[in-house]
Amino acid sequence: MKDIEKNILIQALDQLPLGTLIIDARQDHWPVIYMNSIVGHLTGLDTATLLGCPWHGLLMDPEELAPQRERLLGSPALVVRHLRQRWQSRSGEPVDMVLQVSPLFDRPGHPAYWLVTVDAEQGSGDAGGEDTLRTALRDAQLRLRQLDRSDAITGLANRQAFLEVVQRDWSVASREQRRISVIVFQVDALDRYRDLYGKHAADSCLRKVAHAISGSLRRTGDVAARVADNRFAALMSGGEETQLRDFAGQIARRVRNLAIHHPRSPCGRYVTVSVGLATVVPAWGKGDHGLLQQAEAEVARPATATSDELGVG
Repeated sequence: MKDIEKNILIQALDQLPLGTLIIDARQDHWPVIYMNSIVGHLTGLDTATLLGCPWHGLLMDPEELAPQRERLLGSPALVVRHLRQRWQSRSGEPVDMVLQVSPLFDRPGHPAYWLVTVDAEQGSGDAGGEDTLRTALRDAQLRLRQLDRSDAITGLANRQAFLEVVQRDWSVASREQRRISVIVFQVDALDRYRDLYGKHAADSCLRKVAHAISGSLRRTGDVAARVADNRFAALMSGGEETQLRDFAGQIARRVRNLAIHHPRSPCGRYVTVSVGLATVVPAWGKGDHGLLQQAEAEVARPATATSDELGVG
């Protein structure tokens, strides 16, 4: 599958209002290779740590899968199988799951993957808690439907959408042991620009900066977002830290070369950006530990920096 097709497919799966997993049927232990956030809401578990986990590892009793596995392999041509399983949860209480399992074939009669959608049965889990897992699922579905994933001014992804992509790509980078990086671009003295020229001019300025940043990202899977009033972020995979810092500096100079006049900026005659970078090869099973926040923290720099110093702060 081409990278762009894979990227679009993952985005589509992320937005499904049902708990969804993909199981690799080509490997004997049937590991989980994809899991959306709804599954996390159902179980209370961190989905990032479950990637690579064998299917039976999700169950209270791993042996429960054995007869169901035989059923699935015995009639792989069936489009859908309906199963019931008892899954583990963060509270320690079992969660009674209803599963719909569909084979995904790489050749006739030989499923390469299982597409699994899950739902929690009414009344499963800790019934004495304030919120049942069923309520959590409904709330998660509602949030997914209502979530505005784009910034109204620039059209880029917003902060929430960006964080979701970071979490997803972190899990993949952890499994493949490759570098993942976030670069933050902070528009210097944006408030002064807005005070001088007004909101409409400031919005226009932000759109030009957004275009300069997003237009510099060439690889499929790289994502640009507006993560705060005066901040943009780019998520990138691969590369070495030195290369990433050089690339961030190139984008900063591209913004400077837009020559958007800013007479009140302490950084020069034109609109400029300060840059922060957070980059790491994630350890297996570890969360993202605030990669975006780390890059935002690195943006802090003296306000008297000149345009010639623009690079990575």
